[in-house]
Amino acid sequence: MSRYYCGYNPAPPNFTTFFPEKYKDRLQRLPNFGKLRQTWEIHKRPTLVMLHVFADDFGALEKYVEMVYQLAAPQVLSAEMDFYVDDMWQSYIFNEEDFSFFRDDDGFSVDSFPLIYAIGSTGEVFFFGDFAGPKLPNLESLRDFCEEVIGGNVKEPTTKESKVEEISLDSWNELLYASDEDIAICFYNSLQDGTEVNKRLMINLDRLGDRLKQESVRLYKMDIHEVSVPKKFNVESSPAFFVLQGTQRHNPLRCKYELGIWTMLRFVAENSTEELNYYNRRGHLRLHANLLTHMRDYFDLSHNQSGCFL
Repeated sequence: MSRYYCGYNPAPPNFTTFFPEKYKDRLQRLPNFGKLRQTWEIHKRPTLVMLHVFADDFGALEKYVEMVYQLAAPQVLSAEMDFYVDDMWQSYIFNEEDFSFFRDDDGFSVDSFPLIYAIGSTGEVFFFGDFAGPKLPNLESLRDFCEEVIGGNVKEPTTKESKVEEISLDSWNELLYASDEDIAICFYNSLQDGTEVNKRLMINLDRLGDRLKQESVRLYKMDIHEVSVPKKFNVESSPAFFVLQGTQRHNPLRCKYELGIWTMLRFVAENSTEELNYYNRRGHLRLHANLLTHMRDYFDLSHNQSGCFL
């Protein structure tokens, strides 16, 4: 059984046979590389895509396939929506640049919920779940989701504002102890403003704020020029980046990496009280978020028309 979801690795053993004939009158498997978007563009029909991590154990998937099969009945939703069901290995068609899906990320097992996405008539991609991952479908909730997509009124979870808040000693206690959320804070010296170090740091902090906008982590920065930093931080030089866990405010953890966007993100992911919604402990995008990102790129008309993928 291959660890990777990738066109360059062996497919699951029953990849060509797992999809039973009895479902083929209503459900489709994903087409070959790059064909799904071309098919979608012709008709602009809302589309449901259900993928399972272990379709090579079809018993784990069949109850969900049966559910989608009922929704795809002519008298239910097939007149308004197309339905695809496949093994995760085939998902590489959504990722034309980087074949990097892992079968063993996030503790997936044969009992994991399927990953369900829908594409609206305008190319918007929606996930059946929330920031933390997929939710358990039933016939009623999945039908509601499909009808919302068809009607163009899907209610997605909202993210917080993407920003890095400036903090000072005057507001220190008020902000740091206002809640029990995890905190990431970067100490910098304004004497270095205009230098490459600070320019790069501020750009990376803004990017980090964007990547944490669906997470319960607050991001701050503080100018330490002519300021005495609380001793527990032991700031010997700047910049310095710390994580304070929600219930461990007295024990700040200093980033051991050279400060860059991915190293700071990894450090937050490694040390957050609870595992982040979109990133595993290594700072890698979790499977449901990774696939959502690539599907949105895949169906984004402006990206595809310009030949540009994020």
